[in-house]
Amino acid sequence: MTGEKRQHLRLPVATRVFLELLSPNMDSTESGTIAMCTTLNVSRGGLQVGLEKEVSVGAILQIGVQLPEADEPLYLAGEVEWCRANESADKGWHAGFKLMNANQSDIDSWVSLLTEMDSDQ
Repeated sequence: MTGEKRQHLRLPVATRVFLELLSPNMDSTESGTIAMCTTLNVSRGGLQVGLEKEVSVGAILQIGVQLPEADEPLYLAGEVEWCRANESADKGWHAGFKLMNANQSDIDSWVSLLTEMDSDQ
């Protein structure tokens, strides 16, 4: 397949993901806008999700994901690499996220866990 950019093995893991689409203001008591979605596959460098609404390509979002192999949710930052309408009979969207090495994120734990999952394959 030409043009393939993948650097890491994709694992077909379906788990719940929360995307923070809109952060609350610093001085606000209101919560932000959160979307719940499901992973379609994951890798050390990213994840693909199925979601109900389109997200903007290039947007950097906070991601909370609970992998079955992890005791606690992992909190990550990811850039939307692509987003397209679901081609199957199901309505919705699929989006691909490139994970970022952000301060105060769980990226190191994510990489360690996915490396371990890769080696079990």
